[in-house]
Amino acid sequence: MPAGSLIFSLSNQATPRRLPRIVSSELGLFIFAYLVHLAIAQLLRGEQGSGVEWALVAQNILAGKGFVFNFYGTEIPRHAFFPPFYPYFLAFSKTLLPAHWVGFVQLTQGVFFALGIVWARRLAARFVRADLSWLAGYVVAVWPPLAIYSTRLTPACFHAAVIPGLLLLLDGAVRRPGFWRAARAGAVYGFLSYSLPSFLGSIVLLPFALRWTRLGWLRSLAVIGQILLVAMLVLSPWTIRNAVVLHSFVPVATNLGFNLAGSHNAYASSSYNVLCLGGEVEGKLVNHAELATMNEASFDRKLLRQGFSYMLHNPLQTAQRSLTRALFLWWTNPNVMSYSFLEGVAIIILMSFLLPLFLLGVTVSLRLPCNNPLFLIYCVFIWQTFFYVNFAVRGRYSLELHPLMIIFAILGSAAIVEWFRRRRMKRDA
Repeated sequence: MPAGSLIFSLSNQATPRRLPRIVSSELGLFIFAYLVHLAIAQLLRGEQGSGVEWALVAQNILAGKGFVFNFYGTEIPRHAFFPPFYPYFLAFSKTLLPAHWVGFVQLTQGVFFALGIVWARRLAARFVRADLSWLAGYVVAVWPPLAIYSTRLTPACFHAAVIPGLLLLLDGAVRRPGFWRAARAGAVYGFLSYSLPSFLGSIVLLPFALRWTRLGWLRSLAVIGQILLVAMLVLSPWTIRNAVVLHSFVPVATNLGFNLAGSHNAYASSSYNVLCLGGEVEGKLVNHAELATMNEASFDRKLLRQGFSYMLHNPLQTAQRSLTRALFLWWTNPNVMSYSFLEGVAIIILMSFLLPLFLLGVTVSLRLPCNNPLFLIYCVFIWQTFFYVNFAVRGRYSLELHPLMIIFAILGSAAIVEWFRRRRMKRDA
């Protein structure tokens, strides 16, 4: 059987296999995912995970101090250090249900966890066979790293949910270009940026994704321009707030320079941002006298230039660190994968099964009939990996892409099963 026939049988253009109605129901998938979330929330009752910094900002909001966070190891307040969504969400939860705010957060995150799985299933259905898309949805629902983090104090659950939804909207804007379709994608880009500002940078790769879909350069740039315009309009209230408070243009947050300088310096680690630790190393990298007197936005840009300068003067070391962190981001380092060593080991074991299937799935997808979401998803993987190996240095940030990885892993698994099935049929013929 020709390889092209095998690949085609996995695409969304192949005749789908019949599934029981209860299995192939989006409501059923949503309920299943939400029940999984509730079960884990009960099992891990009392465990709030990370989120200490966001909780401190929320506490300052409730105390009337405003949206401020003291710079690591100092008493110097920063007014736009974090994106605003999650701290305000925690503050709202504490105000609404002071005694049960953690439960409210978990239940709300559970809704987005389940919605994200439905959106991921729809995205998969754009380029893989229907039965495979449903299988991907149910596997994402029970995928331990993502399911566990969905119950903890971290916005990763929201990001993992919204990114597949955004990709669906981008795909719609590409298939049938029009201002309102682009505007919907831009609005979601903007709202997502209130929690994950770095993802807005993925727009720089979209021209290549759209060009691969044989959309002309001018039309591609027009679609992207509309998306970016609406995204900035959605962000404008917070951008204006930052301009009033900091007297400078800061679209969302001022931690970009902090993260780059903490990741690329003479004392940098491949496993963490050294500025997060404070102490002696921070004193060598951060001038606290300037921090106390300089505008917050200006100081962040100073750190940004400091980080870029080090990268330019040490290109080989930068490349080596980036490659090492990319490996750590997806595999091999339990301390990077999770704050808990045992959890990190468990995630590495799971990723040891997922990654080979994911890479095979990506290889198979390159030969599928041309479908727009594929190129958009490739750009997301490239951007997120590039950004986090240089700015975040934490494996938990890869959780946002696990639903997309699982889609490709299901495609890779199906390719193996299909290959063995056809080989057996050929042998029996």
